[in-house]
Amino acid sequence: MDTRGGLWQGASMSKRSIFLAAALALTADGGVAQDTETAAEILSDGFAREELGVNELTAPSIQRLFNELELFKPVPVQLIADTDFERTYSNRFQTSLNFGALICDGFFAVVAEQKGLIQNVGRALLRQAKSLAVGQRLSSHANSLLELGMRGDWAELKLELIKTQTGVEEAMVELRDEEMAHMISLGGWLRGFEIGCVVTADDYSPQRSAGLMKPDVMDYFLERLSTLNPRLKDTELVTSLTTRLETIRKIAGDATDRAPSKSEVEQMRDLAVEINTIMSARVDQDGRMVKKD
Repeated sequence: MDTRGGLWQGASMSKRSIFLAAALALTADGGVAQDTETAAEILSDGFAREELGVNELTAPSIQRLFNELELFKPVPVQLIADTDFERTYSNRFQTSLNFGALICDGFFAVVAEQKGLIQNVGRALLRQAKSLAVGQRLSSHANSLLELGMRGDWAELKLELIKTQTGVEEAMVELRDEEMAHMISLGGWLRGFEIGCVVTADDYSPQRSAGLMKPDVMDYFLERLSTLNPRLKDTELVTSLTTRLETIRKIAGDATDRAPSKSEVEQMRDLAVEINTIMSARVDQDGRMVKKD
């Protein structure tokens, strides 16, 4: 497989990609990497924002995220705790998806007010950042929020995260990599969808079920997957993920004018669990999933 360019190349994400994720999950003041003024100028240009993958779907309001996550309490803490926080990936596609998923775990840990989980997520993000020699830049911000979490000052912690919205958008601009920005966002959404489906299937209500339905988001990310480099798009890894997301979209389409039934939620849950398993699957250099011994 040709590994030149695109999301398949390399064993790790760029410094700016790591900074985006850390800004979303950890930083306290919305600070970004270099050229902040340029990023702010770009954000004022609606066309430029879209070109760089910054919009309401890829960088939703953090306040809105917290409001939506409240619908899926109590959070399945054990599901998040079972995350392999030490795991690394050999390609940028999986690294991007799973970094987004890790960010989502961080938000749920805050909603669940779980000190231990916040520590695990924060340290995992810092560990990956340090591997790219940007840990020193992030440590002071991360430690500040970790300290709030350890004190159990949940209201202040949420406020600090909400303040990062502008910094998140500016950091996405700093990426200068639309595909990677989209895959980080997709990974976060897929993880959130999985957790939401698990909670709803376990304790079904029409309100929760309706809250899972985001057909515009599903369509958006399916379109992004369809525009990946063909060498990446045609791998077993990507096709396995895409076909399951397409099936979820079909179930959502069948429930256009109503909340999905418990049975439909269970179907979507099973597919979402499979997707998140695929996201962290071991693959060879050609994107074929390697079966465990």
